[in-house]
Amino acid sequence: MKKVISLMLSIAMLLSCGSVSYAAFDAPKLSREQWDTLYNENFGDNTLPMLCVGADETQVSLCWHADKSKAKPEVLWSKNADMSAAQTFKGITTDAETADQLVCRVTITGLEENTTYYYQWNRDNGLSGICKYETKSFGSHKALVIGDVQITEYLENQSAEGYGWNSVLAEALEKNPDVSYFVTPGDNTSSGQTAAEWQTVLTPQAMRSLPMAMAIGNHDKKGMTYNYYTNMPNEYYGKFFSGLDRDFWFRYGDVLYLFYDSTSGNAPDHMAMTKEAVKLNQDAKWRIGVVHHGIYGAGDSIGDMETEILLKAIFAPIFETYDLDLVITGHTHSQGRSHFMEQNRIAGVAESGKTYTDPEGVVYINSNSVNNPLVYDVTAEHLAFNYQEEGVTTYTTLEFSGDTMTVETRRGDNSELLDSLSIKRTQQYNENSFKNIVRRILYLPIEFIGFVYTEIDTLVRLLSK
Repeated sequence: MKKVISLMLSIAMLLSCGSVSYAAFDAPKLSREQWDTLYNENFGDNTLPMLCVGADETQVSLCWHADKSKAKPEVLWSKNADMSAAQTFKGITTDAETADQLVCRVTITGLEENTTYYYQWNRDNGLSGICKYETKSFGSHKALVIGDVQITEYLENQSAEGYGWNSVLAEALEKNPDVSYFVTPGDNTSSGQTAAEWQTVLTPQAMRSLPMAMAIGNHDKKGMTYNYYTNMPNEYYGKFFSGLDRDFWFRYGDVLYLFYDSTSGNAPDHMAMTKEAVKLNQDAKWRIGVVHHGIYGAGDSIGDMETEILLKAIFAPIFETYDLDLVITGHTHSQGRSHFMEQNRIAGVAESGKTYTDPEGVVYINSNSVNNPLVYDVTAEHLAFNYQEEGVTTYTTLEFSGDTMTVETRRGDNSELLDSLSIKRTQQYNENSFKNIVRRILYLPIEFIGFVYTEIDTLVRLLSK
């Protein structure tokens, strides 16, 4: 009887995009048997779509693979569960990593807050089942942060890794049904080379109702598949970026997010993207950076020469010159949070559970890993919180309400609160202060050094192939 019930539940979940669910998120907690059924149903395919954040809160986008002879970049979008009065959004196709496929990219515009939508995309065999997307408030809202999902290229491990990923995601969304979008500092894949890694990342049902914003990690950059499975807004390729390199930004309500490719030491383009995004969003109340490497993170970044010297020299002055409130990082698979940091020193203590008004300095929060959370004996003075329980996943939420941002980190299995911090902002940014003008002048030599480093790194990569 248990097996029959399990099978029936699995079938119901597999068909969930064909029927309509009215839960806040279609993100059920699954038994391992149920997950394996779902995983096996999608095994060998690479056509699940990624729902991505848009340029602002009124937009989202979809990105999916389709057979070259059948690719039709169109999405039907409706406020009605039966898809009546649906609007058709058309997009573009671009080359895929496979010769017999194209990548379809479609942007949905004109979204309204606190509204339920239903949509279908064009698959190889016709329209998909009906999926649901709910917008939340465009003012006060909440974001979810999970880092380093790291689905590996080893097929024998992927179902187990996907199960861990789905479990953390389901727990986070069950306890936080008011989340508007998902932010990740990268390394969702491990080799960056196989379609199966992305297919497993996208298998959880929540990936059809939770828009993703994803930075590039060093594992993602081992291959080129990031190019074909993501559709991030406002991508910035700059003058000197090459290959997979790019930064991007997006705006949601009063929050400006700046995403950086920290695998590139290209300081001139990182600075130029920041300057451009800030100029276009002068009225944003909050500025959040997302970068893969944890320059003030927990774990083995502490004492690492590349992180402590090069990456810190490239990125910290940008974050400080443009008065970022928070920087989200990953890479070390270790959960931690810094004090308020400025010029490589603690500008202000940031105790857990406290609220700080207009603090000086930047807070860095380092997320651990879904499939390989680690604990290090190495600690540092800059850390205000350093989670030290082995093998426990975590997730973080950012809640924006009025003039206050609250950052909370919880266990990924039971949502126990581990750390919290609130920042209250009553003053406007002033990147043209005398101090910041001097910082920009002092940054010019770093831009040159960063450019030289990038060119040398490119040459080394070419010679090592």
